[in-house]
Amino acid sequence: MIRERAESLPPPRRSLPSHRASGTWLAAAAFFAAAAGSIMAQEKAPRSEPRVILRDAARAEALLLMSVSDHGGLGEEARRIAAWMREGQPPFTLDRRGAEVEDSRGVSLALSAAMTLTLKRVNEWYGLEAPEDDPITHEQLKAAALAPASVARIQQLFEAAIRRGVRIEGQWLTPEVGGEATIDSELRFEEAPDPRWSLVQDLVRAVGDPTAVASWYERRAIEVGLIDGHGLLKGAILRLKLGMRGSADEVRRAVVTVARNAAPTYSLGIEEHFALVAGRDWRGRYVGGWHTHSPHEVNQTWAGGDVPSFEDMRNALDLGQYLTLSFQPDGFDLYDAAPLADAKRIDLSLLKVIRYRSVSWRDHFRGLRPGPQVGSLERGSARPSRFQPNKDEVRVLDPDSSLCGHMHADLVLTGPQGPGGHVPLALLNLS
Repeated sequence: MIRERAESLPPPRRSLPSHRASGTWLAAAAFFAAAAGSIMAQEKAPRSEPRVILRDAARAEALLLMSVSDHGGLGEEARRIAAWMREGQPPFTLDRRGAEVEDSRGVSLALSAAMTLTLKRVNEWYGLEAPEDDPITHEQLKAAALAPASVARIQQLFEAAIRRGVRIEGQWLTPEVGGEATIDSELRFEEAPDPRWSLVQDLVRAVGDPTAVASWYERRAIEVGLIDGHGLLKGAILRLKLGMRGSADEVRRAVVTVARNAAPTYSLGIEEHFALVAGRDWRGRYVGGWHTHSPHEVNQTWAGGDVPSFEDMRNALDLGQYLTLSFQPDGFDLYDAAPLADAKRIDLSLLKVIRYRSVSWRDHFRGLRPGPQVGSLERGSARPSRFQPNKDEVRVLDPDSSLCGHMHADLVLTGPQGPGGHVPLALLNLS
C-alpha cells in the first residue's frame, strides 16, 4: 500500500516528548518560514474570548498561503492584510465579533467575515498544544478511541469510504481516507478528502468505452498524471489512437490497474490540508496525522485492513505520531505509533494496538453490500439499523504479540528531493 502526505501548515506542537515534538516539516513549511522570518512565541489567549492574540505562525503562514493559492477567493484580502501588518506593530489581536485585526497601538483593519473565520480557525489550529511534561499517553488515547461517540464516528468514516467506492472487474474498491486527529474526552478524526479519487470514479464510469476514456483523458491529462504515475493509461491511449491491434483491451486493463493502484493510497496536498485546517473549528490537543486501511471486498464480504506498513512507521518516526486505523469485519484496530519515535527506530513490534470488537459492528457491515454502480450500496436481507455502540458487548483486546510476524513489503515510488536533501512530505509514499 502507498500513501502520500503533504502539509501546508506545520502542525501545532504535539503533546509528546521534545525529541518528537516538532517533526520534519519540509517543502511548504520551509518556504513559509523563510518568507515570514522567525516565528516568535506569544502568550496564548483564551479561545473562548472574542478577542484573541493572533499567533505569528498563523498570520505569517496562513496569509502567505492564501495570497499564493487564493484559497476561498481570499488572496487579494490576504495580500492587503500582510502589507498592513508589515507597517503595524505586533502583537496583533483578532477581534472575531468586530471582524477586524488590531495592532498593539490600537490601529485596526476591517476584515471580511470569511477572513475572520479563517484566521480564527488557523489560530485555533496552532493552539492545539499541551505542555511537554503532560504528553498524550497510550491509555488516554485508548480511552478516547473507545468512547461510544468515537466508535460511532469511526464507523461512519468507514461506511462513507465504502460509499465512495467503485466497482470494477467485479470487485468493489474502497479508497483510503485520512486527515488530522485531536483528542479530548473523545478521539476526533478530521478528514481531508483526497481529490484524486473523483478522477478514479470518473474513469471507471467510462471503462466500457475506450474511445470515451481517451476523450476524457485528453480533457484532464494533467490531473490524470496524479493517478497514472507510470503512464500506463497514457501509453494505452496512444496505441488506441494509432489503431494498434488489442489497444482497446489494453485501455480497459490500464483503467483497472490505475483504479486498483489508487484505492489503497491517500494523498494530502498543500491546498487540501489548508482547506482542512481552515474548514472547521479546532479544540482539544493535537494527536497527529491519521489514515485508514479500508475494508476491501473478498467474495462479496468485507475483509479487514492490514497492519501499518514500513512507510507508515517511517512517517511516525519523522513526525512523532501517525495513527493507522485499520478496518476489521467486527470492529477496528487503531495502531499507536508514538513508541517508534521514543525508540528512534522502525520496529513493528513496538506498535501499541487498540482493538475494538462488536457484534453490532459486524452485523451493520454485513448488511452493507457493494452495488453494481459507482458509489452505490445495496442492502442485504438483514437491513442494518443505525449503528449504536453497545458498551456491554464490546470486547477490547490486548495487543497481539504475533503482530511482528505480519510485516509486508510495499511498492515505494520516491519523489524528487526537497530542500536540504529531504523528500518533501507531499511526495512521501505511505500506506
